[in-house]
Amino acid sequence: MEVLEDKRIRRTKKLLRQALTRLMQQKDFKSITVTDVVREADINRGTFYAHYRDVYDLREKIEAEMIADFRAMIAVLRPSEAATLQPVLTRAMDYLEENREIVTALTQVSGVEGFGKKLIGVLEECRLEIIQHRSIEDVYVARFLATGIVGMLEKWITEPQPIPKHEMTALITKILSPMLSQGTE
Repeated sequence: MEVLEDKRIRRTKKLLRQALTRLMQQKDFKSITVTDVVREADINRGTFYAHYRDVYDLREKIEAEMIADFRAMIAVLRPSEAATLQPVLTRAMDYLEENREIVTALTQVSGVEGFGKKLIGVLEECRLEIIQHRSIEDVYVARFLATGIVGMLEKWITEPQPIPKHEMTALITKILSPMLSQGTE
């Protein structure tokens, strides 16, 4: 019975995520209400509140889940080994492409702790973890690299006609490879 319940919960959360995504494509996030979300998802209001406090909580949990997915993807990354960059980038871009609608909607929501800023933080942490003797320059370089990567990915994912994924991966790799080898010795 527990497996069935888990399946229903996953289905409900997926419906809510899809509803929020559609609504964020139609109007400003701040004007979206719980009523809007439950109508769009065609679920009971009580069901919504069984999982989330409000639409901000829903968005936050969606972002947290996606950030956790990204952390898991880049956990295997060792930027000093340029050969591993391509597969990790490819996986990350596959994930972005599979979740294009919600990622696009989330990146358009501004805020101090917006989705893009959270992604930058994850990449920045990853970069700093591999540097053995950090200097103040390393901290700034990590921010620079993370901001550039996220900026490129945001531009790619939000383009109406993006360049093919393999071309984007090659472009990011070409730009990053020389920079990633610095400071990791």
